[in-house]
Amino acid sequence: MSGLKSFEAEGWNQQAGSYDLLTGRVTARLSGPLLDAAEVMAGHRVLDVACGTGGLSGAAARRGATPLGVDLAEAMVDAARAALPAAEFRVADAESLPFPDDRFDAAVGGFVLNHLPHPARGAEECARVVTPGGGVAFAVWERPERSRLIGLLGEAMEAAGADRDAGLPDGPDDFRYADRGRMRQLLRGAGLEEVAVDSVELTVGAGSADELWEGLLGGLVRAPAALAAHDDATRERVRAAFDELAGEFAAGESLEVPAVAVVGAGRVPAESAIMGR
Repeated sequence: MSGLKSFEAEGWNQQAGSYDLLTGRVTARLSGPLLDAAEVMAGHRVLDVACGTGGLSGAAARRGATPLGVDLAEAMVDAARAALPAAEFRVADAESLPFPDDRFDAAVGGFVLNHLPHPARGAEECARVVTPGGGVAFAVWERPERSRLIGLLGEAMEAAGADRDAGLPDGPDDFRYADRGRMRQLLRGAGLEEVAVDSVELTVGAGSADELWEGLLGGLVRAPAALAAHDDATRERVRAAFDELAGEFAAGESLEVPAVAVVGAGRVPAESAIMGR
């Protein structure tokens, strides 16, 4: 397993118990747009790639579809099984899916592309396991200057003079597929047609800066790891900067923070030639 992949698996294993404090609840709100983009309907077999704690699989099941969730982090799979015992979940690598061609009617990946060393391989694998005519859809976060929720910890570190890349493995730009052209290129490169890319804008509520801080620390991997690589004094400066930034989003007695996702989708050609089919 590559350094980046091992880092991600270990990090998400550690976050499984705290993911739904904030981040998991936010990503679950993208389930509907993702399932719509892949045109998931009742009776469909749906692969949920990077299933996390099972929020998207649950949404698919409520549509009458049959989800199967996979995640590289075993603790996330355990959490998903506990949350949705009627569904099937497995530990699996998105870049090497353990399924035959044409196994599913649709595949969806919520916020997985930015965690893969080789995202094109992950997109190709999703297309491979979907039957001709089926849909494939991915969601990624918009760049932090627009999706402020995702950027707040990094902004605070920068404001405090902390190295926001401390302790992190080398890897590609986290937000490269926020670029619509690159997302379209990725999907077309996987052999998909009828490619479309759209934005979904959310507002995320938090009762206080403390709640927001704890939710982000418990629901992300890279920024918390970078923060943990600094000494106590630096972390205190980061927290002070975070509180100041969070004040920008005050709405009465709570906070309202914008989060923007980019959803890209395409269809496996009816006469598919993907991966030699």
